[in-house]
Amino acid sequence: MANIVIGTAVHVDHGKTTLIKALTGIETDTTKEEKKRGMSINLGFAYLDLPNGHRVGIVDVPGHEKFIKNMVAGLPGINLVLLVIDAGEGVMPQTREHIDILTLLGVKNFLIVLTKVDTVDKELLELAVDDIRGQLADTPLADADIVETDAVSGKGIPELLSKIEEWTEKIPDATADGKARLNVDRVFSVKGFGTVVTGTLLDGSVAVGDELTVYPSRKKTRIRSIQVHEEDVKQVTARHRTALNLANIAVDEIERGDVLSASDRLKPTWMLDVKVTCLHDAVAPIGLWDRVRLLVGTREVMARAVPIGAERIEPGEEGFLQLRLEMEQVVVKERDRFILRTYSPMHTIAGGEVLDAAPKKHRRFKAAVLESLKTKEEGNLTDIIEDFLVHKKESFTAAKELAEYTGLNQETLKGEVRSLMDAGKVIQTSSGYIHADVYKKLKGLAVQLLLVYHQKFPLRRGMSAEEFRSRLQQKSDDKNMSEREVSALLKLLLADGACREEGNLMAAANFTVHFNEKQAALRKKIEEVVKKSGYTPVKKDVFDSLDKEAPAVVEALCGDSLVQLTPEYVIDKAKFAAAVQAVHAYIGSHEKMALGDFRDITESSRKSSMLILEYMDQLEITKRVENYRILGAYWKDES
Repeated sequence: MANIVIGTAVHVDHGKTTLIKALTGIETDTTKEEKKRGMSINLGFAYLDLPNGHRVGIVDVPGHEKFIKNMVAGLPGINLVLLVIDAGEGVMPQTREHIDILTLLGVKNFLIVLTKVDTVDKELLELAVDDIRGQLADTPLADADIVETDAVSGKGIPELLSKIEEWTEKIPDATADGKARLNVDRVFSVKGFGTVVTGTLLDGSVAVGDELTVYPSRKKTRIRSIQVHEEDVKQVTARHRTALNLANIAVDEIERGDVLSASDRLKPTWMLDVKVTCLHDAVAPIGLWDRVRLLVGTREVMARAVPIGAERIEPGEEGFLQLRLEMEQVVVKERDRFILRTYSPMHTIAGGEVLDAAPKKHRRFKAAVLESLKTKEEGNLTDIIEDFLVHKKESFTAAKELAEYTGLNQETLKGEVRSLMDAGKVIQTSSGYIHADVYKKLKGLAVQLLLVYHQKFPLRRGMSAEEFRSRLQQKSDDKNMSEREVSALLKLLLADGACREEGNLMAAANFTVHFNEKQAALRKKIEEVVKKSGYTPVKKDVFDSLDKEAPAVVEALCGDSLVQLTPEYVIDKAKFAAAVQAVHAYIGSHEKMALGDFRDITESSRKSSMLILEYMDQLEITKRVENYRILGAYWKDES
C-alpha cells in the first residue's frame, strides 16, 4: 500500500479547512492572521487515519488568489488532489485557475468534494453537479468521482474516507531510488531542539544521522531526528510529509524555497531549459524577454523568457523556453514541474517541466539545440543518456552521476549504457563514461596540438608528456578536467593509435625526425664526441659552437643514440646500457654497491658516477639505501 500525500484545491470560503478538520480533527488554520481573516494564507498540514489503519498526509494549500504561490509550493510530491467546491456557489474562476495549475503540474489523480450540501435543496444540488460535469468536461477531472459532503453534519464524510482509501490501493509505492531531496516549505526553531524544517520528501530516503547539503548555500547539516505525522521515526522514504530536526545550521541559515539533498551534485543555476504549455485562455503569448514569475518547488523567482525555435508561444500552444533568472538561483532536477505567471497583474499563463537543470546559453534558432530539447522531452532512456554525455560541460561522467541524472538504479543504467557501448557510441574508462563524439573532438585537438608542435620543432622527437597534458587541458572545452581524467584520455589516445609515447615524450603517430644533409653531418660529429667520452657524460652546451642548429640536433638524438641524464648532460646510449648491465652483475654478486665501486668498474670520475647512478635511481634500476645501492623495482618488474 502506497504512502500518499493529499493536497487540496479550492476557491476561498468553499469550506476546505472545515472539511479537513472534519476528516482529521486537526485545525490547519493556525496563525492569528489566518483566524482573523478566515482564510488560509500559508500551507497547513494534517494527517488522516483511514478505516483500514493506513495514515496519509494532507497539505491544506491556500485558496485565495493572492496566495497562489503558496498553493503551488504545497503541490510537489502530491499524489491525490481533493478539488473542493461549495454546492451553493459551484465552479468559480479561481477554481478553474487551480485546475489549470494542477494540470500544468502534471497532477492526474483527483476527487471532487462537494461541500455544504445541507445548505442547498435537492434540485439545486443536482444542478450544481450537472454544472460541475459540464464545466470540467474538457479537463483531467472529466471522469473524477464526486463525493457530496457537509462537514458540519458529517454527511458524506465516511464515503469520502472510503474513496480516499481506494486511492491508497491504486497509487503505486514510491521507490527509494535516487538521492534524498526535499523542498523546504517551512523553517522554525523548537526550544531545546533547534532548527526544524518541513516538506515532502520527493526522492530517496533519509535516516537519523544522515548528512545533507542545503542548496543553494551548499552548507552542510546533519539530521538529529525525524518526525512523520507527529511521531518520531528513524528513517523516512519518498512521498512522506516529514519534519527534520537539523544540526550544525541556524534557523536564519536556511529558508523556505531552499532544497535539502543527500546529493552533492545538484547545481544552483541561473538558467533552465523547459518545455511549456501555454494555457488556452492565457492573457498573452510568451515572447522574447517577457518578465515572468517562475514558481518551482517551494520558491518563486523572477525570470526572463527566451523562446527557442519560435518567435513566441501563443495561448494554447506548446514550445521550448530558456528561462534566465533574475537576482537569485534555483536548484531543481530534470522533469521537475513548474508554473509561469505574469509579472503584474498576476495571472497564470503556462507551466511545464524542466528539461535541463543547468544549461548553457543557447542561440534561439540553432537546429542542434532544438534536437537536444526534443530528445529530452521524448524521454527515451538511451537517447537521454547519449544527449547528456554529449552536451554536459565535463568530458567524463561517473556512473554515479549518470544514475542520479536519469533516476535509474545501477543495474538498469548498466544495461542502457551497455547498449550504447555495443553501438560504439559510448566508451568506458577508468574515469567514467565518455561519448564517442566527445572523444573524437578531443582526439582531433590532441593530434592538432602535436602536429603544430612538430612543425615548430621538427628535430624534437615529441612534446613532454607534462606539457602535452597541460596544453590539452587548456585547449579543451573541459577546463576542469582532472589529472585522472587526462590520464584516462591519454590511454584512449595511445590505444587508438592517435599518438605514441616516446619515454616521457608524446608524438603524433606518424611523426619521425628527418635530418637534412647539414643536420646529418652534425649528428655524426655529436655522436662521435659522446661515444669517445665513454662513461664521462658530456655537457650539451659544448656543441653550441659547432653550429646554431646543433642544440636542436642534440635534442633529437636524446632517446635515440643519446641518453639525457639531466637537462645539461648526455651519455652514449650503448655506454649507458653497458653501465646498467655492469651494475646488475655487480649487485647480483655482492648484494649492494657503493659509489666508489661503480667508479672503479667504469674508471670514471666521482661526478660522472653520481650523474649516471642518480639517473638509474630515477628509472628505478637502482635504489639508494644510505651510502649503498641495491637493485630497484625495474629488475623486479623484469623478473
